Amino acid sequence: MRNSRIILFLIVILMAGLMPLLAENPPAGQADSTHIMTMERPRLDGLKQFHDVVRPIWHTYLPEKNYKAIRESVEPFQKSVQILMEAPIPDYFQHKKEQIEAGRKAIADAIAAFDTVAKKNDDAELEKAVENAHTAFENLVRVISPRMAEIDNFHLVLYPLWHKALPASDWTSIKATAPVLRTEMDSLMAAPIPEWAKEKDQQINEQRTALNKAVTDFCETCKANKDEEIKDKLTILHQHFMALDGVFE
Repeated sequence: MRNSRIILFLIVILMAGLMPLLAENPPAGQADSTHIMTMERPRLDGLKQFHDVVRPIWHTYLPEKNYKAIRESVEPFQKSVQILMEAPIPDYFQHKKEQIEAGRKAIADAIAAFDTVAKKNDDAELEKAVENAHTAFENLVRVISPRMAEIDNFHLVLYPLWHKALPASDWTSIKATAPVLRTEMDSLMAAPIPEWAKEKDQQINEQRTALNKAVTDFCETCKANKDEEIKDKLTILHQHFMALDGVFE
């Protein structure tokens, strides 16, 4: 009886010592949810403010030919453009920096022209100026907003892995996040191609199939705890993602 108690006591001591080690090193393939990396989608300041001005013009004032209300929108437009032009471009959008800079300059130019036209008594020219401003806004939104929601969701997981976890050699977070990336890839593979992109459906399917294989290789490497191979697999995965995103340019 006494020996049994001693053995039980030793087992408890042994397990107490092993528990911290097990917590730090989960079995291969088991995700540690405390290290999963994701992020919220950043915004470019000024876009929402601009939209708040252009929306009633486009959907109400213009159809009703309420030119007085349209002309009174010059100052709100100018304030929103000032916010937009002064806003720092989030790091998340750095790969699109040149397009964003060109897009917001186009909006600023369109509103400058709108201001000039609004001082005249030419309603037809005013309508054209509104159309130009709205088009410039839509073009910038297309640069910032995802071509497909599933591509953006995938990028929101990939971005912190590529820009934060990998440079820090944070293999724990990378491996913990791999299943999330797999889930987003499955959604991307199942997503229908938008009608406006149908002419590129072959390229899109080829690139997302290649990306899917890269994700599979990456996840298998993470599951096997092959830390020394993770960097190469994630690099290949990132290259395939950029290739897919580039199809929509």
